[in-house]
Amino acid sequence: MTKHPSGLCRVFHTALLGGCLAAAATSLAAEDLIKFDGVTAQGGPTAQVFPIFIAQEMGFFAEEGLDVTLNYSKGSSDAARQLAAGNVEWGIFSAAATMQAAQRGFLLKAIMQVYYPDTFDIVVPTDSPIQSMEDTVGKTIGVSDLAGGEVPMVRASIVESGLAEGSDVKLVIAGEGDPTTIRSFETDRIQAYAGAKRDLLLIPAQGIETRSITPDVIATFPGDALSVREETYESDPELLVKFTRAVIKGWAWGMSNPDETFVLLKTKYAAASLGDNPVAEPFWELVQTYYVAPESVSSHGTFLPDGWETYMTYLQLGEGEQKALAGPVDLGTLLNDEIVLKAWEGLEIETP
Repeated sequence: MTKHPSGLCRVFHTALLGGCLAAAATSLAAEDLIKFDGVTAQGGPTAQVFPIFIAQEMGFFAEEGLDVTLNYSKGSSDAARQLAAGNVEWGIFSAAATMQAAQRGFLLKAIMQVYYPDTFDIVVPTDSPIQSMEDTVGKTIGVSDLAGGEVPMVRASIVESGLAEGSDVKLVIAGEGDPTTIRSFETDRIQAYAGAKRDLLLIPAQGIETRSITPDVIATFPGDALSVREETYESDPELLVKFTRAVIKGWAWGMSNPDETFVLLKTKYAAASLGDNPVAEPFWELVQTYYVAPESVSSHGTFLPDGWETYMTYLQLGEGEQKALAGPVDLGTLLNDEIVLKAWEGLEIETP
């Protein structure tokens, strides 16, 4: 059973969600708040960024003097580009996109691990003869988009299994766990499918039970991180501490009040939880697992560099398009725990 945060969270639990914003917000006038807008890899509201929604609803951003708006994008690569271009001040996107942006010369700093596990998986129908990635020789794997966040993971899985994309395994666009994906399976256009775990939940709900064939080592890859431009990190670290502290509070409240958070997601943020979709509750349960750090993490939000190192190694394997990174990046410079550790100072919250 998941261990929930205590301390500060017990105080949060006494607040009524409906009236929390007025109670929690400071006396700062709206015009006195600092605009601090960001972008996520998702194309619309998602429960995966519930700490942002909770921090907004509970007034945690306002307490820190911030006026935060969350924007959406076409995926991790697009979100990274928006951040690098200065369209937003912060972004939440995949570890792969973070390293790729760094290699392209964009001066970014990853300051918080948002999800600990990667949020993608490769599945086959339960009755498929395919038992592992090694069995996908001569097969076709469906993906949401050839620029989708799952593709680096799929290509790493192909290489890990001693196969080659194109000659051994093909990738095709096959929907997002929707009827297009189902038809692709039923017509044998694809024999496996890779995508966000949220999308994978939709497949059994449409009549095709699935199981994972993702290699074990791939499952150790890190999930999405919170990044900022290096100039922001250097010019106003205290602003980043305030923002990160509010996000931590939002995470803590959501994890200690999962039922209330789910109600909020199903009402005000219906699209975030899949609304009335029958997999809405399993999706919320899945999302909570993203936010449980390994026992080796003492302060939630700090990085596990070994996982990033492993992912970076796999991103450099293969040839042509399979090779997501041309060479290594300096993770010691890219990943920085200082902001998260300062944000935790004075907060009495146990890591779940």
